[in-house]
Amino acid sequence: MSYDLVALGETMLALAPAHGTSMRTAASLLVDHAGAESNTVVGLARLGLRTAWVSSLGDDAAGDRILDALSKETVDTRWVRRDPQRPTGLMLKDPGAGVRYYRTGSAASAMGIEVLDGVPIADAGAVLVTGITALIGPGPHAAGLALLSSARGLRIVDPNLRGGLWGSDRRRELVRPFIERCDLLLAGDVELGEILGAGWAGRAGWAGRAETAGGSGATGDVATGEELARLASALGPREVVVRGNESIGVLAGGSWTSIDIRRDAAVDAIGAGDAFNAGYIAVRIRGGTIDAALRSGARCGAAVTTSVSDTAGFPKNPAP
Repeated sequence: MSYDLVALGETMLALAPAHGTSMRTAASLLVDHAGAESNTVVGLARLGLRTAWVSSLGDDAAGDRILDALSKETVDTRWVRRDPQRPTGLMLKDPGAGVRYYRTGSAASAMGIEVLDGVPIADAGAVLVTGITALIGPGPHAAGLALLSSARGLRIVDPNLRGGLWGSDRRRELVRPFIERCDLLLAGDVELGEILGAGWAGRAGWAGRAETAGGSGATGDVATGEELARLASALGPREVVVRGNESIGVLAGGSWTSIDIRRDAAVDAIGAGDAFNAGYIAVRIRGGTIDAALRSGARCGAAVTTSVSDTAGFPKNPAP
């Protein structure tokens, strides 16, 4: 059995008030699911690709609900393990207070390389893992590295740097090995600057600003997206996507391609990066051009921001 893409990562039960209300005053909450990798595979499935998601969930009602939801999206969940000792993680989205995670001690935070047993990784067209998996625990970190090492198809990584997790204080150290093992890197400009380190952190934010000359890393310069991408490509990826506030660019085959993007008022911007990734990956897996992939990603990312859900707004089979 082969898949277009196999993804590894944690998915949580997500609770959010309706748009325009707060967690404190809402009479009811939207019950949903959220996770960087599963958000992406849902998008890919809606675009007609065959996907599988590998993880661990608690043996609880929250885990049941997540499995039901992903199965309805035609995501294959047969390799998801159930942990009778640990719960499914929880995410609270509150417009007034931001996002809170309750995932310490979750089933996924304790999963290790054993979750990959029997998964047809080598036969998959692509694999996906994000830096969140690298940061939620030592076992998931090892599993992410094993996924990338076992893959024979396209290896995709989104750094997705996050605070408040097991490995957040060492996130550059923990996520960088994922990048060194990937073929396609999809990253935000600011987090890419942090990963590159050595004076690059804090110099990202390239769109619409003066570009640095010569890439010296001197204080006061602003790193361009292309500059960040070329530095990142030296770590191993052969294709690097850099998402900025006003533009998104790609370095591939030594050439830089970029498009301007418009950020309209969003109901909820969470999940937009995952949706962009799905739109971009779908086109590239099918052999489409970088320009077409960028436009597909931008369209899918914008669509998701129209809903409180991380995935509900993702289009089904949008025009290429």
